[in-house]
Amino acid sequence: MISPLERARILDAEMRLQRAWLELNLRDLTSAVRESPWWKLRSLKLGALGMALFRNRSLLVAALSLLLNLYRRNKEKT
Repeated sequence: MISPLERARILDAEMRLQRAWLELNLRDLTSAVRESPWWKLRSLKLGALGMALFRNRSLLVAALSLLLNLYRRNKEKT
């Protein structure tokens, strides 16, 4: 039978392992984000809508096609 003190030590060691694993994963994720080209776009201060367009490719494609259609329509009128 495991005494309450031993059980507390085991739980404490397990919590430390989980915390170390989470810190390593967080460190890996933050380094991956900083290496990403999207990280450099934050300095442009595009705002929430601009960042949403750059993060989601489908929204970016939709915005570009909208701009192209507006340009074509304007070009046809002149």
